[in-house]
Amino acid sequence: MSKRRLFLCGIALIAVAGGIFGGYHMVQSKEKTEPQVIRVGITMYNQYDPFTEEIRHNIEDYLAAYGTENDLEVDSTVVYSGKNQLVQNDQVIDFIDKNYDVICVNLVDRTDPSVIIEAAKSADVPIIFFNRELVEDDLKRFNKLYYVGARPEDSGKIQGQIVIDALNERFDEIDVNGDGIIQYVLLEGEAGHQDAILRSRVSVETIKAAGYEMEMLGDEIANWDRKQAQTKMTSMLAGYPRQIELVLANDDNMALGALDALTEFGVQNNPLIVGVNGQEEVLLDISEGKIEGTALNNAKEKGRIIAELSMGIAIDGRPPEDIQMEDGKYYYVPYERIDNTNVFKYTNSQ
Repeated sequence: MSKRRLFLCGIALIAVAGGIFGGYHMVQSKEKTEPQVIRVGITMYNQYDPFTEEIRHNIEDYLAAYGTENDLEVDSTVVYSGKNQLVQNDQVIDFIDKNYDVICVNLVDRTDPSVIIEAAKSADVPIIFFNRELVEDDLKRFNKLYYVGARPEDSGKIQGQIVIDALNERFDEIDVNGDGIIQYVLLEGEAGHQDAILRSRVSVETIKAAGYEMEMLGDEIANWDRKQAQTKMTSMLAGYPRQIELVLANDDNMALGALDALTEFGVQNNPLIVGVNGQEEVLLDISEGKIEGTALNNAKEKGRIIAELSMGIAIDGRPPEDIQMEDGKYYYVPYERIDNTNVFKYTNSQ
């Protein structure tokens, strides 16, 4: 072969090699510029609960902000189970089948997460349960199960302390019948729900521990629902039109239902009402003296923690270092007391 032909072949080989490696470099560069896609599935027990909807909004907002700040594409999908655990089981399995990175679950039935846990374990997909705490033994069944919520007994203590402070200041005004005993009614969330059980028990125990005698006139399940609470409160008012001196509501939605019933019934001296969550409408009623106080269940902070936890687990396979998990699995957002002394701080921040 002549030197000229050898020279031309060499040029051709260099060109081909340059094309191959140049193409490889272009593919690599393209891959590097395309944002990573993180897929987060969110299943809610019910779409008509104002508080859990607030958490859901915050999860989505923080996920979107995290994606923007870190040049990531975050695909979050929300589904509702209509208070049906079988439907929710299928929703989680569908997320798994579609290769979602993390699934956030607001459980329908906190005592029945087995199908979800076994499906997640088999597929090695992490689950973040939130706002409905499952049994401790269930959370231990798979090393990629987490829970974000708040300690319900703390909300009961805050409710009790709000009542104690009110009784210390104006007992004679609250004790309408002057018998030295506080007659009260309970409006509870779902039957068997951990938060409902502990809030109800601890709030009453806290008040009694302060030396006040109490008499329960009614205990009704209202399922966190304003209309149901109004109906149940109306029924109790029919039986005790002037005797109810205190309403302990497991959440603000039911506290509002109680207030609706009292207004419609035409009660002249409203009993003391306390709730839990810190809903905007309740904050207004506290500022106007219609409701005594509430325990803020910080939906914004819960949403932030759940979103950040989701991203950390999806990207690094573990919770972020700045989120300190208890026993590697739990994160509890503290409750905050709100009454007429500090309510304006919270209304101004809404």
